[in-house]
Amino acid sequence: MALNSSKHKFIYDLPFEEKAELCRMLNQNEKYEELAGLMGYDVSQIQTLRCEYNPTDELLTNWGHHNHTIAELFMLLSKMKHYQAMVPLLSFVDSKFHPLFYNGEGNLQKLFRKDKQLLKLGAQNFNQDKIPDKNKAKVIVNNTTDDDRKILNCENFELQNELPSHSNNLLASIPEIFSTTLPRISYNELAAATENWKRENLLGKGGFGTVFKGIWKNTEVAVKKIEPRGSDYDESYALQLEQSFREIKILNSLPHENILPLYAYSIGGEAPCLVYQCMKNGSLEDRLHLRHGTPPLNWLQRQEIAKGTARGLQYLHTIHEKPLIHGDIKSANILLDKNFEPKIGDFGLAREGSVDDSMKVSRIQGTRPYLPEEYIFGRNLSTKIDTYSYGIVLFELATGLSAHDKTRPINKRLKDYVDSLNDTDIYLLKDKKAGEMYDEIFRYLMSLGKWCSNKLAEHRPEMAVVYKKFKN
Repeated sequence: MALNSSKHKFIYDLPFEEKAELCRMLNQNEKYEELAGLMGYDVSQIQTLRCEYNPTDELLTNWGHHNHTIAELFMLLSKMKHYQAMVPLLSFVDSKFHPLFYNGEGNLQKLFRKDKQLLKLGAQNFNQDKIPDKNKAKVIVNNTTDDDRKILNCENFELQNELPSHSNNLLASIPEIFSTTLPRISYNELAAATENWKRENLLGKGGFGTVFKGIWKNTEVAVKKIEPRGSDYDESYALQLEQSFREIKILNSLPHENILPLYAYSIGGEAPCLVYQCMKNGSLEDRLHLRHGTPPLNWLQRQEIAKGTARGLQYLHTIHEKPLIHGDIKSANILLDKNFEPKIGDFGLAREGSVDDSMKVSRIQGTRPYLPEEYIFGRNLSTKIDTYSYGIVLFELATGLSAHDKTRPINKRLKDYVDSLNDTDIYLLKDKKAGEMYDEIFRYLMSLGKWCSNKLAEHRPEMAVVYKKFKN
């Protein structure tokens, strides 16, 4: 078979026959569990996979939503020494990666003795033939899995100082990376605030940390404990710290009523930590799906959440000469305080945009069901990416449905599902849990969602215009 690496680059591009063969091999003897571990899945997530009819297919589909490449999968399989499973992928990865298969299959000892660095290639090294510089921060392939996770490219990390690859050096470099007026507190102080990281205080786990509820300075807070995941400790930890440093810099410099407040940070202890305002009502995603036994949001609450989120986004896009593009707007990243006021969180993928509206980037980031085609396929970065993502969130608010649902036989993406219905049938999607009244709010959320998620970026409104629509 001819090399198809340019045509079939991402996991979701993998042809059906090759993917089916790969699934067959990895389903045998539960090899998908080892692969899931390398991707960063935790025990509970792997247990969920076991309940699936085709667990490997579910794993690859989920991972593929975050724009992971076939080359990344190829590298993970080489770490597993599952050379048989690498065979279906050979035609879809650049020949520079083939030594991972041929050397490993023919002479494992030689591979591990002489080519260890090749196994640690990061995503930013895909276009170079030489072994990466040890002193540069690398982006590895085993740090992302579920819908709250995504992959970064160090070339797009816009801090003034280049970050070294080892976490100790990263921590030592903090004063040079950013200046902040945020208080720096001790790890022991946060351990006490969370009752020594008591399990009952666990709020959730994400790709870059575990979040605990705590009481600090007589204030209820959420403490993100940044812990290494996966097998490549140094590289994974470096990426986790980079994302956290970015978030500290942004949240400290751009306070706003619709942006998640960051109270303090901690470094130098057992693990770096970030201290946020505690969001009493969790994420919008959790509330829409009634997780943890919460009551449904009514239509007036949904309208105010949409309005507040628009206010926060227009602030990010207009506060400086160059817009700040969040890059990962989704219901999971919109948090609700005790009054259901929305706060935009998770700025680890945020990037400064161009005054000329759009610019080309080397790598896409974010969560695929929320991303427009001109970004996924054309790599055009602009504020209109956030507008599109916001449009998908409006659909979620109006329908109560997920942005992506694999149980739908067709139109698994909510955007495709909405577009497939005419104006009469669109009312079938109205979320009855929000109440029977306020049809006009449902209509408005759907209409605005269609405008914001227009296929053509130039036909989408700026977020400042969207916010004004809520005020009229």
